[in-house]
Amino acid sequence: MATYKVTQKLYQTVIQEFWEEFDTNDQEKWDVLRSYAEDQMDEDEFAEIPEKSPEDPSLWFQLYKHYEVLEYQNSEPDDWVSDRKGSTEYAYILEDSEGEVIQSEEPDLF
Repeated sequence: MATYKVTQKLYQTVIQEFWEEFDTNDQEKWDVLRSYAEDQMDEDEFAEIPEKSPEDPSLWFQLYKHYEVLEYQNSEPDDWVSDRKGSTEYAYILEDSEGEVIQSEEPDLF
C-alpha cells in the first residue's frame, strides 16, 4: 500500500517588539553588553569599544544590536499583521513516500 504525505504551510507576518531602557552611567550593564558583543564582533571592531561605560548613547546602540532579543527586559504584545490585514497565505503540498512532490498549490510570495 502506497504512503503519501500532505503538508499545509501558513505564511504569516508578525512584528515582535522588545525594548530596554538604559542609563549611560550603568557600568554593570555596559559590561554585560560588551561580553555579548565580544563573541559576535570581529577583534578589531571590538577593540574600539571602550571598557568604561560611555556617555554617547550611539555606542550603547551599537552594542544592543548584538544583544540577544530574549535578554531584553520588556516586550510588547505580538502584532499579527497578517491576521489584522487578512493576508495569511496558505500552501498545500502532496508528496509520495520518496518525498517527491506530486501536486502543490503555493502562493507567489516573492
